[in-house]
Amino acid sequence: MNEAKILVEDQSSRAQQKAAKQALREVFLKMSGSSESLSNPGVKAALSSPQSLLRSYRYSYEGSETYYVAEFDSTKVGEILQREMLPLWGDRRPETLIWLAVQDDNENKLIIDESLDFPIAEALRTTAQERGLPLSLPLMDLTDNVNITTYDVWGRFVEPVREASRRYSLDNIIAARVYKNDSSFIPDLPSAEPNAALNSNSNPNSNPNSNPNSNPNSNSNGEESTQFERMSDESDNYGNNNKEPVEQGSYVSGSQGEQTGEAITDTITDTNSDNNTYIGTTDGVSDSGVKKVKPTIKPFTMDEFEAYAKQSEEGDFGLDWVFISKESVSYGSIYADSPAELGTALMDAYADYLSSQYAVVGIDKANREVLEISIANVGTIESYAAVSRYLTTLSVIESASLKALRGTVATFSITLIGTTEDLMNTVGLEAKLRPVTDAYGQPVQGFSFYWNN
Repeated sequence: MNEAKILVEDQSSRAQQKAAKQALREVFLKMSGSSESLSNPGVKAALSSPQSLLRSYRYSYEGSETYYVAEFDSTKVGEILQREMLPLWGDRRPETLIWLAVQDDNENKLIIDESLDFPIAEALRTTAQERGLPLSLPLMDLTDNVNITTYDVWGRFVEPVREASRRYSLDNIIAARVYKNDSSFIPDLPSAEPNAALNSNSNPNSNPNSNPNSNPNSNSNGEESTQFERMSDESDNYGNNNKEPVEQGSYVSGSQGEQTGEAITDTITDTNSDNNTYIGTTDGVSDSGVKKVKPTIKPFTMDEFEAYAKQSEEGDFGLDWVFISKESVSYGSIYADSPAELGTALMDAYADYLSSQYAVVGIDKANREVLEISIANVGTIESYAAVSRYLTTLSVIESASLKALRGTVATFSITLIGTTEDLMNTVGLEAKLRPVTDAYGQPVQGFSFYWNN
């Protein structure tokens, strides 16, 4: 996190000074996790004299390009962030898998993998590196091609994406589609295609439509959600099977007749929601006793066409994403004038969101909390040394010292830079320190952990 690589034209002193400032700016951005920190007066002062924080530098070469690689003193950078009461984000960060579906010039859809060279993929990697985010693209080998289809990613269907991602053992998943944002585009009307079928356990809320310009976050005014910080408020709650099943129905959102689904050929189950309704007419009963419904299409309104026209002015390209974590599922859209700009915007917004979850905002030294924690499975000198090193490397802990050792349970006194919630969020990123739970899987009272060496 304390290193940055900057492309330079030559190795002159002027180019070196400019690159050093850019490199330090990138390190502040990585270690704080927030672009707002760069406007802080204390950070600006440090950026004016990067040499005072520079530990070493070197040049690297990739083909005909020359890069200035600088390493800065992470302790001093961290002290500046803490002094200015800015977020401090440690080295431990959640790794993210991103499934990205794009259209080629012939409108064929494909999933970008590690081997494909697309401008948006390069932008994703570059911005993720600049923001200190571990990012992976799928391999799209035989296993992936069996487990997931392009339609699953293009439709942002949560369960197929989640299942296909299990082999990568990552908690954070993004599935997204990129398309041309054209005002002349009119959403496809629902049609009974076999590939559009959903199984009986699916909920329409967790299966947004395959129309690129339609978004589950759209409201009646055509406004879109573009920020990852809204994720916790836009969780997708699925699995509520409260109404009777229907066949051959079309699903639309409650907003101005916006089409948000394709005809469903398998039996589906509606949810108990005031915002989403099925539109259809009953036409007899099937042999299984399930009502058959003829699809009926609600006409497009002037408000809808105006919303699409307004949307097209936001950029030549659009990207619709779904973020899948252990706790929630959230949707959003962003627009830009090129796919590469979309990739940069997506990673910047995502990094800001993760920073808000895991970065620690310093507390004044006089008000910092001293906490006692118990850690089991510390039975040797080696394990004690490993636990001590681990605690002192956590960005939320200022200091840690052994207070007592009884059998294999060690009690440490720690001084927190942030809050106890910050502590739990930080240790939750790894499996090294696991909270002790009761018979029901709930954490026991107090701060008791098990060292998973």
